[in-house]
Amino acid sequence: MDHDDSCNAVQCIDGSGKDIKSSEKIPGGEKQNLPEEPTLSEGSTKPKMGCAPSKPKSAKKQKTTEEESTTKEKTGNAQQINKEQNKSKTNTNPTNRQISNASAHYMSDDDDNENNSNNKSFARITRSSLFSSKLSIRFDDSDEEENSSYTSWAQRDIAEYRNGYPDVRQYPQIKDNYKFYANKMPSFPHGDYIDNIHDKWFGDYHRLEIHHGYIQWLFPLQEKGLNFSAEPLQKHEIELIKNDMKALKRILTSYILMLDFYGFELVNEKTGEIRRLPNDNYKSRFRNLNTSSHNYLRITRILKCLGEFDYEHLKFPFLEQILRESITENTLPNCLRSCKDYWIETLKSRDERRAIRLYARELIDYQKKGIKPPQSHCAVRPTTSATKKPKQSPSKTMKQRNDSD
Repeated sequence: MDHDDSCNAVQCIDGSGKDIKSSEKIPGGEKQNLPEEPTLSEGSTKPKMGCAPSKPKSAKKQKTTEEESTTKEKTGNAQQINKEQNKSKTNTNPTNRQISNASAHYMSDDDDNENNSNNKSFARITRSSLFSSKLSIRFDDSDEEENSSYTSWAQRDIAEYRNGYPDVRQYPQIKDNYKFYANKMPSFPHGDYIDNIHDKWFGDYHRLEIHHGYIQWLFPLQEKGLNFSAEPLQKHEIELIKNDMKALKRILTSYILMLDFYGFELVNEKTGEIRRLPNDNYKSRFRNLNTSSHNYLRITRILKCLGEFDYEHLKFPFLEQILRESITENTLPNCLRSCKDYWIETLKSRDERRAIRLYARELIDYQKKGIKPPQSHCAVRPTTSATKKPKQSPSKTMKQRNDSD
C-alpha cells in the first residue's frame, strides 16, 4: 500500500533520496547494565500488604489536611473512572478498534496503517525499556501448540505455508510470476523488468523504502497481497522457475538486493552465511530497519518465498545473524519480536526451529549475566535436507547426461 513515509519517527533519508550522513551512533556497542532494584530512602518504611499506614498522632491541623487529601483522592478516582468508562464506550465502536499485532502482521505485506503508529511510539521508548522488554521475550519450543484445539489466525497461516498451501485453488492460465522472473514482463505498478531492477535499483535505498509494489513481484507467494497487480504464485509457476536456472538464480539475486537494503551481504551462497556491510555502511541501514516496521512484513514474505524454491537453506543463517544483532549487539532490538513470532516460524524443519530458539535462549542468558558470548559461539544447525545443496533442474541434468553420452 503506497503511502507517505514522512511521518516516520526516525528518518534515514532526506528529500534528495540519499542517506543522511549522521554522526549519531546506532544503538549498541556500549556496556549494558542490568536495572537495579530501587532502594528506600533512609528512615522510610515499606507498608505491609493490605494494611493502611498508621495515622499520625498529631493535632487537628494534620487531621484536617489528611481529610482534604482523602477528599481530593476520591474526587480524582471518580474522574478517572468516568474517563475510563467514556473511553471504553468509545472503543466499542468498530472503527476505533485497533487490529492485533498478529493480524496486522499477516494482513498484508505492506500494510502501514498500524506501522506508522508503531514508528511514532519508538520515540517514546527508552533504551532501558527496550533492553528490559528484550530480555523478557521467551523463545520456548512451541511446536506442540500446533496440535491444540485452539490455534490463532497466524498459526493457521504458517501451518498452511509449511504444508505447501494444500487447499489453495490453482489457475493454470496464470504465468505472470514466471514471465517476470524470465525477464519477459515488467512488474506493476511503477515497476520494471527483473534484470533492470537488479541493476538499477541496487543501492537505491530511497526507492526501495517508499515503493510498495515491487516486493510482491520479487518474492511471490501462494497467497494474495495488497498489490492487486501481482498474482498469487501458482504451483506450476514454482516448477517453471525451478526448471529455469536463470530465473531461479534471479530469485537469489533479489535476496542479495534486499540484504544490502537491510545492511547485510551474502558471504556464502551454499551455506547462506551473511554479515554486516563493510566499514560503516551498515549503520544507516540498521537505523532504518530498526525503525521502519513495515520492513518486518517484507522479511516474512522474503523468507516464505525462499522456502518455496531451493533456498530454504538461506533462512537459518539469516535468523542467526538477526538474533546476534538484536540480543548481543543491541543494534536491531525492535526486530526481536517479529523474529520470534514470525520469521523463525517460516523454517520448515522442526529441528531447525528448535535449534535457533535454543541459540536465542543462550544469547539472552549471556546478556542477563552482563557478558558477551565468545566470538566462536554460534547456532548449532541440525543436519537436515534443508542444508543440502539445491537440486539441479531436470532439464540441466538431462543435458549433462546427453553430453556424457
